[in-house]
Order: sequence, then C-alpha cells, then structure tokens
Amino acid sequence: MTIQSICIWLLLALLIIPCAAANDQKSSEGHQVYEFIKQQQKMLKQQQKQMLALQQQLQEQKQLQAQLKQQQQQIEALRQLVLDQQQIDSKLKQTERKVKVMTRKSARKVKVGKKGLRIQSSNGDYAFQAGGRIHADYAHYNDNETRMGNGASLRRARLYFKGKFLEDWRYKAEIEFAESSKVGPRGVWIGYHGWRPVSLKLGNFQEPFSLEEMGGSNAITFMERSLGNSFAPSYHLGIGASSHGNFWSLSTGVFGKSVGNKDDTVDDRWGVALRTTVAPILTDDKLLHFGFSGEYRRTDNRNQIRLRSRPESNVTNRRLVDTHTINDVETTVLLGAEFAALYGPVSIQGEYFHNRVVRKQTTNLDFNAAYLQGSWLITGESRNYQAKRGVFGLIHPLKKYGAWELALRYSLIDLDDHDIKGGKQNNFTLGLNWYVNYNLRFMINYIFVNAHPNRNAVNESPNILQMRGQLVF
Repeated sequence: MTIQSICIWLLLALLIIPCAAANDQKSSEGHQVYEFIKQQQKMLKQQQKQMLALQQQLQEQKQLQAQLKQQQQQIEALRQLVLDQQQIDSKLKQTERKVKVMTRKSARKVKVGKKGLRIQSSNGDYAFQAGGRIHADYAHYNDNETRMGNGASLRRARLYFKGKFLEDWRYKAEIEFAESSKVGPRGVWIGYHGWRPVSLKLGNFQEPFSLEEMGGSNAITFMERSLGNSFAPSYHLGIGASSHGNFWSLSTGVFGKSVGNKDDTVDDRWGVALRTTVAPILTDDKLLHFGFSGEYRRTDNRNQIRLRSRPESNVTNRRLVDTHTINDVETTVLLGAEFAALYGPVSIQGEYFHNRVVRKQTTNLDFNAAYLQGSWLITGESRNYQAKRGVFGLIHPLKKYGAWELALRYSLIDLDDHDIKGGKQNNFTLGLNWYVNYNLRFMINYIFVNAHPNRNAVNESPNILQMRGQLVF
C-alpha cells in the first residue's frame, strides 16, 4: 500500500469518526425526547383519568343535590299535609262538639219504666224521679184469748219524689197515705255526694239499724218484719253520714225526735246510731254477710218509754206482748248483730237484738229479741244483695211467669224483766211469694203464734192467715 492510499484512509477515518459520534449523540438525545414524551403522555392519561373522576364526582354531586332538593320538596309536602290534617282534626273536633250538643238536645229526657217516671237534664246534672208503692192486706185470725178482728187494710200507700241537682246534691220526699199507717211524711231529706265515697244526709230518714229494717218493706221476705223489729228506732229527724266500698258499708248519725211529735211541752230527746256491714264472700250467687248496729238514746223530760210488738200482722192493732209505760228511764242502749248467707237460690238470715233500759233510781232492764229465717227461690233466682248499703233489694224474675219463693222464719221476743212483765212470744211463719215481675208481687203467710205468757200473764196460741198484693212503681 502506498503512502497516498494510507493518507486517504486516514482522512476518511477522520471524517467518518466525528460523524458517527455526532450520530450517536443525536440518537441519545432522540431517545431522551422520546422518553420525555412518553412520560408526558402517561401524565396526560392520568390527568384525563383524574378529570373523568372529577367529572363523575361532579355528576354525583349534582344527582345528590337533585335528590336533596326532591327530599326537601317531599318534606315540605308532608309538612303541608300535617298542617292540613291538624286543620281537619280541629274541624272534626268542632263537628263532634256540635254533634254532642245536638245529641244532648235531641236525647230523650223523659222515661217511664219499672222504676217509675224519670226526667233528666241534657247534661245529667239535674234529675227527677217519681214513684210509689201500694201494699193491700187481708188477714184471718184464729184467736182464742185476744180478739184481733178479721179484715183487710191498706198497709202502705206511698208516693215519693227524688232526684239530684247541681250534680252532687240529692233529695227525696216520700208521703204516706195508708189508713193503717201514720199519714204524713216518711223519708224527707236532702243529701250531698260531693265527697265520694262519703255522703251526707239531713232531714227525716231511717236511723241506721238492722238488716231487716234498712232493707225496705218492698224487699222483705215476709209480709211483716220479725217481732224484734219493734226495737228498731226507724224514722227520726237528724243528720247522718255514710260511706262504702266494694264489700263493706258504714253509716252513722245524730237524731232527734220523730216528725209526728208536736207536743211543745216536751223536750226533744236525741240519740246516736251506727251500723256497719262487711261481706267477705260476695259474688253473683254467693254471699256471706255480717253486720253490727247500735243506738244510744236519751229520753225526753217525761223519762218514759214503751215497748210492744204486733204478732207479725198489721191488720190488727192488738199486741200480745206490751211493757206498757216504763217510768224513770234515763237512757236506752240498743245493740244488734246480724248475718246472712246466700248460695244460689237458697239464703238464710238472722239477727239478735238487745235493749238495755237504764233507769235513774230503780233496777236497769234488759229485753231481748231474735229471728232466724231461710228462703228458697224455686225458679232459680238469687236474692239481690246491695253491698254499698248492706241490704237485700227486690227480686228480678228470670222467667216469663215470674219467680216463686218458699220461706220459713222463727222469731222471738222477751219483754219480761224484774218488775216489768210485758210477756214473751215466739212465732213460726210459713211464706209463699210470687214475684210476677219486678213491680208486682203476691204474698201469703201462715203464722203459728205462741205467747207464753202474753202481756196479761195469760198463755195463748192464735194462728194467722194473711195475704198481700204489692205494687211498686
């Protein structure tokens, strides 16, 4: 190889090497640009994703705002509905008040039924009731010593008016018209019931004493009460208070004279009476009743009393036992114990009475009486017990043909003590009752009387057959 060739090759090498280096440099720079562009594209894609995510969130926010707006509209609609409902309720209440007023105005205020005529005000604060009773008797006496006299009499003929006013006040006025009784006022009183269960009474009414006495003549099992009922103080002017629960009752009062006493020369006598009852067993057809009564009474300035009893028949006015007038009397103390039991249609009832007469200078006196009776309602009814008064009420027949009752009673009274010889008497009574309905009853009694001795120290044993028609209205 010539020197010229070598030079040419060297020259070419010098030209080629820088070009290659330049090309390598340019290639390296292009790669960097490519990598940069690639990174930018990645960043751009990420930004695009972020933009899409933001757009999605924005869209969801718009949807939430739309839902919130819709819920607000629904809440507003519900609030309007509530307001509308309140307005409707208010209008309904006003309408109900108007209807009640119209109903009260249009309600029946006058009723006529088995308990008489009843009138009541529209608001119930005032009421009036009218009714009465008629007891017509006939008696035949098989007498031997004391002439009694057969015949008939109007035992009771009463009209009453009772009711209430100003919601808590009560009143009653009852007048007796029967020839065989004292014509004039019986129960005439005014009462206050605003302190329930305590009630007050002022006027002429029965002193609280004895199951038989307090039960009322319409509801007693026999035509007349027992011999010992002659001890019961009955009607007097006074003031009384009573209370009751589901199984008990309590009544008390302070009493003065009877309405019939018009003698202004005689000081009024006064007394205190109390009666309490409890019924430890009380269902619709089962009963166990106990009671206690007491009365303390001072005599008037004449210092006299008289004790006597009819023979459980009122058509005659004769008495087989009679203490006549007892003088020098300062006070009397009357005690009574009572019980009753009921099981379905069968019932028993009894009482014991003790009357102590305290005299000023002579020996005190003690008189006694008692009775025991039983009854059977053949038609299946049960006697109607009223716990708030501790008494039996009228029978309510279950059958169309009414209720039938058989009854038996033994009673006694002893008016003999020390110097007082009023006599002793005991009676057996058979009774048959037909309750046609609540208002009408027919009764028949046969009485075996035994006075040994009677008021005149003579033994006698008359028999009595008597009948009654009873109407209650």
